[in-house]
Amino acid sequence: MIYFIGGKKQREFRYFEILEKIRKENAGISESFFDVDLKESEKFLEKININSIFANQELVVLKRAEKLKNIEEILKYIANLEIINKEIIIDYDREDGKFGAKLKKLLDEMNKNKSMKVFLFLKDTEEEIREYVKEELKINGKDVAILLEMIGKNPFKVRSEVAKVKIFLNGEKFDIEKIKKVVSVEKEYQIYEMTRNILLSNPEDVMRYLEQKKEYMGILYSLYSELEAMYKISSLKLKGINFSKNYNTFKIQFEEIKELFKSNNRIPNSYVIFKKIELEQNYTNKNLKNLVFRCWETEKDIKMGKIEMETGVEMLIMEICSLFRKK
Repeated sequence: MIYFIGGKKQREFRYFEILEKIRKENAGISESFFDVDLKESEKFLEKININSIFANQELVVLKRAEKLKNIEEILKYIANLEIINKEIIIDYDREDGKFGAKLKKLLDEMNKNKSMKVFLFLKDTEEEIREYVKEELKINGKDVAILLEMIGKNPFKVRSEVAKVKIFLNGEKFDIEKIKKVVSVEKEYQIYEMTRNILLSNPEDVMRYLEQKKEYMGILYSLYSELEAMYKISSLKLKGINFSKNYNTFKIQFEEIKELFKSNNRIPNSYVIFKKIELEQNYTNKNLKNLVFRCWETEKDIKMGKIEMETGVEMLIMEICSLFRKK
């Protein structure tokens, strides 16, 4: 069988899935990997051209196929070969998700006539990753969202961390607090945790973190994003929207307002916004509006050299904490 896996980063999940499936179904299979970037395309073609009915099953992989100048001709050539005892994977990275009309038409035809199994990932989506984590760890959507926030969404890392969690749990029930001790937490999640501490008026750990990691601008941008979302929630409440404290009910409510929370053309996971409701209730709408402005003002003053980065961010943190539950 010939597999063509192309498109955005998420394609790597299908790539590893197929790789794992082939290895599982063909124990001890011989494996050969070729990289177009290393000018190994000719060696790849030679390898798949060698056929013998007495040969053992082989796995042959071509990486970075997007570097091929004549990809359409090569795909036609491969599809017309009489391939025996070989599983072939062609990996085609395309982060913009755009395929030329000629290539897309050819792939559609090959998939339709079953000369090649084609998997294309043309849009940003986390569904493949979320489903994998959910199935492997037998956890609900809420826990999946929290775990992915912690470990990131790189397909290779997700698979590695999920395997680590399964070994750690050893059949026990999933507990996010226990899991924090064994997974490799992304820097972004550490910043998220510190930001949450600030918004709950617990700045001590944050100051220690900043002293060690110097992530002042990371904290500033995170505060900006959190406070902006909290201000939107607060403003919607003033307009009469009553958000449910039950997550499943909130998910339905979120569908009506999700466009308001879109950032960089991406809509956040509903649970991420749900978690901000408990933070928002500790601040008045007026104070949230002022704090969003203060984030912008602090960033501007730092970039213009009017204030030192450390001083500006620390003053902002103290200001936020001083307004906690202040009506």
